[in-house]
Amino acid sequence: MVLETLVPPESARRRPWAIIGLSFLFASLGVLTTLYLSQGSDSMGLLLIALVALPSAPWILRLFEHQTSGLESKKLYGSATLARHWPVIVIMAMYFLGLLAGFVFWYLYLPGDQVLKLFSVQVSELKAISGGFSASAYAVKYTMSQAFEVIFLHNLEVLGMVLVFSILYGAGAVFVLIWNASVISVFLGDLARRYVLQQPGEYALLTALGTGFLGLLPHGTFELLSYTTGALAGGILSASFARKAYQLESFPLIVHDIAKLTAWAVVFLALGAAIESQAFA
Repeated sequence: MVLETLVPPESARRRPWAIIGLSFLFASLGVLTTLYLSQGSDSMGLLLIALVALPSAPWILRLFEHQTSGLESKKLYGSATLARHWPVIVIMAMYFLGLLAGFVFWYLYLPGDQVLKLFSVQVSELKAISGGFSASAYAVKYTMSQAFEVIFLHNLEVLGMVLVFSILYGAGAVFVLIWNASVISVFLGDLARRYVLQQPGEYALLTALGTGFLGLLPHGTFELLSYTTGALAGGILSASFARKAYQLESFPLIVHDIAKLTAWAVVFLALGAAIESQAFA
């Protein structure tokens, strides 16, 4: 495909910021194609995810395959595993941020009726999440440990889906990443629109987006690290079997890295849940 060659995975390490532009383009093309194909439809959210994943999946798969082709022995912060895979984790994070920027842009740019149709599934998901937490808040006062358990177990299910999708489909975790990016973008976009309506002014939009990012940043950073690290672990395993890397002498090192990356993903998830649980305790 032409799109995936704009920023080849082989050169992505040297230009990680270019990935933001690439995934912004993926999101924008997905939005425009969805609007064109689904005119008059009341539910476009799932088609949007599929169309954004269409160019993303081959690119992510090439990234994972390239990652298994050479394993260096340098160390970063005392960890050889981190040194080998940190650049790809950064690339995946840049990919996610580009999706966020793209979805938020179109959420704010498009007319309200088109936005409701385009992001209908995401809006429903946010309402369900908000309603669930609100009902729980009125029903019971969580202790910090109880809130941590609820949040951690829920996010652990998402991480499990990321791992399974990555292992079974190679770049399958891209669907989960795109879905999470679209839901968060709707949250940020809605927040921005409410600020603009209630506080009209030159910096109202920046204030709204800033407030949304500051609310998500503390725990969201660790959750993003967890999901991207989990996607990388599953993707490397899938690519290793596809390339028959189990026949190579370096395969035990690959397995070691996969296990360590998975463990780090769980640790990142626990840190994010610990931070987020303080808001509900």
